[in-house]
Amino acid sequence: MLQRILTRFFAGVGLVTCAGLATYAGVYLRHLQLPTPTSVFMETPSSSASSTTATPTTTASGTPYGTWSDDPADIVNPQSSVTIANGTVNGVTFITVQGGTAGSRRSDRRLCVGDFVKQYNAAAGLNGTFFANASLEGTDNGLIGPSLCGDEPAVTIGPYDQRTELAGRPLVLMSAGRIKIVDYNPATMDDEASLRALLPSVSDIFLGGVWLVHNGAAADRARLATYHVHDANDFRRRAFFCVMADGRPALGATTCSVSSRQLSAALSGYGIREAVLLDSGFSTSLVCGDHVLVTGHTAPGIPSRPVPHSILLFGNVETAAGSATGGPAPAV
Repeated sequence: MLQRILTRFFAGVGLVTCAGLATYAGVYLRHLQLPTPTSVFMETPSSSASSTTATPTTTASGTPYGTWSDDPADIVNPQSSVTIANGTVNGVTFITVQGGTAGSRRSDRRLCVGDFVKQYNAAAGLNGTFFANASLEGTDNGLIGPSLCGDEPAVTIGPYDQRTELAGRPLVLMSAGRIKIVDYNPATMDDEASLRALLPSVSDIFLGGVWLVHNGAAADRARLATYHVHDANDFRRRAFFCVMADGRPALGATTCSVSSRQLSAALSGYGIREAVLLDSGFSTSLVCGDHVLVTGHTAPGIPSRPVPHSILLFGNVETAAGSATGGPAPAV
């Protein structure tokens, strides 16, 4: 049963040709070493339809949905079960894990995303935001921008966080029941009090690279240039944190190499409400339970590079039979 489901799933995201599909799925199953034949529920929305049905109409200041807004994103999380979905829009193929409660964790040393998922009993995980030392030999855990993880008592503000080129990047603040995304201002968001004032119940903070989708609208080429991410136009596998139209948090990654502009257009077309670019390329790693859904490599079985930071989803994973597995959301 699981092999048939994974075979259909891989076909849906276009990872392999029909001729090699069964062989690839078999290799993937052996690589995962799955203990039991339980199947994770996977939605497959059409490329032309929105992935959710509940869509807001205007922002707080009255900006119509589907138009870029100067308002911050301030969204209530419905805390639904966790599901996996694949999508294809304009040739861009991607996988998202949606639902649950979003959080983040940082390690003293760099870990594979699957290790973060296991260590913190999460339902799913994705490589986190950009780290200050991007060297392949790097072992530290310094991040670009202010950061706070759910198991940490205080916000970390580093020496690089006051750089003017970071101004305007999306600052993501999360709590159990709410997600807020604001334009980062390094001059005023420079201490614990100013950051916590943005969302008093905040448990997690990180600075994204590019605000890909806001209020349902894709970032255009001119807006993408304002974020000063030097490789935004490169073609590579991309990782992103997003919020669905109904408020569910989601982790996502492409299964093909795309630019940030292509990705923003695809995610907007899919019906995503907010999306933020994370570290990508060989860091890309999307994991649900023991399932490695996306890596930064095209060949199966090659793990992505270890990272110091991971975005996680906590909650129950909805299965094909309607049962639930996985750990509960952490106490906040």
